[in-house]
Amino acid sequence: MPAETGEPLPLSVLPVAHADAQRYWRRRILWAATVTYAIYYFCRVNISIAIPFLQHSLGYSKTELGLIVSGLQVVYGLGKFLNGLIADRTNPRYFMALGLLLSGVANIVFSTSTALTILALVWALNGWFQSMGFPSGARLLSHYYQPAEYGRSWSIFGCSHQVGACIILVSGGYLGMMGWRNIFRLPGLVAIVAAAGAVAVLADVPQRNRALSNYVRQAPLVSIGLGAGLSRILISRPIWAIAAGNLFLYIVRYGLLTWMAAFFISERRLSSVEAGWSLGAFEAFGIVGMLSAGWISDIVFNGRRALVMTAYMGALALSVVSLRLAPPGNARLIALGMAACGFCVYGPLMLVSVSAAELAGKELAASASGFTGLFGYVGATAAGVGIGALADDAGWTSVFFLLVAMSLMSAFCFALSSRGAALDPNRVDDKA
Repeated sequence: MPAETGEPLPLSVLPVAHADAQRYWRRRILWAATVTYAIYYFCRVNISIAIPFLQHSLGYSKTELGLIVSGLQVVYGLGKFLNGLIADRTNPRYFMALGLLLSGVANIVFSTSTALTILALVWALNGWFQSMGFPSGARLLSHYYQPAEYGRSWSIFGCSHQVGACIILVSGGYLGMMGWRNIFRLPGLVAIVAAAGAVAVLADVPQRNRALSNYVRQAPLVSIGLGAGLSRILISRPIWAIAAGNLFLYIVRYGLLTWMAAFFISERRLSSVEAGWSLGAFEAFGIVGMLSAGWISDIVFNGRRALVMTAYMGALALSVVSLRLAPPGNARLIALGMAACGFCVYGPLMLVSVSAAELAGKELAASASGFTGLFGYVGATAAGVGIGALADDAGWTSVFFLLVAMSLMSAFCFALSSRGAALDPNRVDDKA
């Protein structure tokens, strides 16, 4: 029997039977968490493609619809941090499935109303349920994989963002043609069914995974008190720099994801289906950006995540400029510009959580990723109602100036996070 360890042992030091068992569970957890979180996105990103339909059918302004979007972002950001604290102390198998189930129910309820107040309240509540998903995945990955593998394993998990969003954004354009309520009803039903599947295929962390513990002996879980855990996170200057960079990154991400469909339809003469495909390109090429960033940061830069994040954000600023210069009616060129933006957004977005988890240690991986996520959704909130109001009052050109400025600010903050990160006294390097 291999020596005790606080995490799965490297496959190279395990007997064949033990290595096979560990390999099976690592792959199963990674792919099950990825698929489950992709379906979470069915029930959140659907609001983006629904906005033009809601505006046309219900007569709400961009600012009013922005309030609905921002309500979710505020609650999601707070929930991601608070649920991160909970996720570090609970069974992620059930926690992840419960959030998906409740989000599906919220989407179905949303489809039954037309009153702005009710829509905003239900969508805000959906934000809390949605915030239960990512912390659960962060807890699982940080315990089943070693830090040297985080870039690659987390990038696969992170592709759930793009897969789920791409599917719902493209299909949402068609669903909306049959009535805006279908954009929420069908994803809600899929989520409810998928929640039962998540319970069946996910598992607890390795130390409490009975099937795995029959092969690989694990040391007891290390539990860090709430106060001590918060202190470790809050006094880390690199984590604060990453969080600030994430705030600006999310302004750009949700500025593009939430408002570009409306811009393309009203200013670039695209149909709702063409706009949906353009947003789908944003998400689809985000997969390439995420996988490349994970591989480059692991293999080429040996874990120096900040350098990769800074470079991607600089490229994003140029991509936003090219998107603004695309001529009206050219759906292919617009989709190409959105693809470039998606590539540049999702690489650093994934590395934010990886960097936070590495700095805080696997016992606080969900909490640290939730902390940086909280800042991200402060930015997402600004992108909701703020950009909607800016578009109403100052026009779309001002929106694009803002997105370029936020990209550069994010690059600056990520560059700062590299200073002193290796010497941070709170960093926990988990070695096998």
